Amino acid sequence: MELRHLRYFVAVAERRNFTRAAEDLHVAQPAISQQIKSLEEELEVTLLLRTRRSVRLTAAGEAFLQECRGILAHAESSRQVARRAARGEIGSLSIGGFSSAVSGFLPGLILEYRRRFPGVRVHLFEMTPEEQLQAFARGRIDVGFTRPLGSEHDGRFVQEKIYRDCLVLAVPSGHRLARRGTAALKDLASEEFVILRRGEAPELVDSMTRHCAKAGFTPRIASHPPMMQTVMMAVASGIGVSLVPGCVRNFHQDGVVLLKVSPASPPIDLVAIRPKGEPSPTVAAWMELLRERTPGIRKMMEA
Repeated sequence: MELRHLRYFVAVAERRNFTRAAEDLHVAQPAISQQIKSLEEELEVTLLLRTRRSVRLTAAGEAFLQECRGILAHAESSRQVARRAARGEIGSLSIGGFSSAVSGFLPGLILEYRRRFPGVRVHLFEMTPEEQLQAFARGRIDVGFTRPLGSEHDGRFVQEKIYRDCLVLAVPSGHRLARRGTAALKDLASEEFVILRRGEAPELVDSMTRHCAKAGFTPRIASHPPMMQTVMMAVASGIGVSLVPGCVRNFHQDGVVLLKVSPASPPIDLVAIRPKGEPSPTVAAWMELLRERTPGIRKMMEA
């Protein structure tokens, strides 16, 4: 039994005429007659009573007609669902990122994505760079926003640069340098530092320590918080100063002043990553929107 057999039967049953059904379906009448006869043989029931002038439904035919209508309607609905899924209009999208780097642009981006694709369920997770790698391995997220990955990950991920950042100095508002627009890094050699726990963002922390080393000192670590928000609170509490990405401006933390650093740090990029291979339609649609909005994101975040 095939869907076309059901369509032929419904057409004849609703029109009560083989000729009109054949014309509407653009199928030869003998073919329809043969297919319905085969259908009756398969079901082992008589569906239609045929005379020269009319076609009538048997009791079995009446019952079967209702079932056929439901089956055909469901088949059409399933076809539309499959097409929408192929276009990325339905499904789910899971995004990992860390607030300090994405809060300036990600909410607006997700709003636009959901406006375009209201049938897609979007899930957002706060994750450090290392947590994102673990989440990808477990299939928990589809896209991540993180720092550039090392070459050892080249075979696993596609990376696309979103914007370029640099390190700034975070000091308590009452600090001796707080009123300066720029601080010389060498003048901080005697300070205690609050540095993000290395395991959460190795590339970023290594960049901080290398920058201090070039200025002639190794930072004395007073605290190793696991999250950037906690780093900022520790600075506000007077526990120490910190080198942080400029994107922390997105956090409003009372009691903290951000200063430019001299010499300027090497650039720190934020990248979007996804597993290599053909992306799902929802991921492809997300990446297309992200590329469309990247120039505006750079203008906002690199200002």
